[in-house]
Amino acid sequence: MNESENEMSTNADQPTNADQPTDDANATAPTSTPAAAESDEAETLVIPTESDTATAPTTPISSPAEPWLSDAAYAFPARPAPSGPPPVRWGGIVWGILIILLAATVLVVVSSPTRLAGVTVWLATLTPGAAFAVWVAALGIVIVVSALLAAIGAAQRNRRRRQV
Repeated sequence: MNESENEMSTNADQPTNADQPTDDANATAPTSTPAAAESDEAETLVIPTESDTATAPTTPISSPAEPWLSDAAYAFPARPAPSGPPPVRWGGIVWGILIILLAATVLVVVSSPTRLAGVTVWLATLTPGAAFAVWVAALGIVIVVSALLAAIGAAQRNRRRRQV
């Protein structure tokens, strides 16, 4: 017998780690046997299906102690579908045009040194009464535009009410 056969025979006679209990934390776990696989299948968790739970008695849903905390308190009726195109927002259009006109006027004034000097002299020579009149005129323009836009909005609302 040569040495390799001799080593094999001595190793075969020795018990394996799986046969001996060990206290070593790094020891390998024994391999699973067919009997262990069968016991794992026996411990499988079974999740009930809807048909299993359909026969279970259900408890009635009670209202909360504070009704204002329920979802029903915040339920709003469905809005009707819009009929026709959305209305034109005249307020945005008119105010946008006025702001564009003001910006264009400022650009025209500051683009020329002669015009800028003329406006500067005009503002410097205004009397308190004349300055007050300019502010009242500007405020009047804002009031007139707001009233015009309110009238347009009211006319649009009335026309929509008549169509529905």
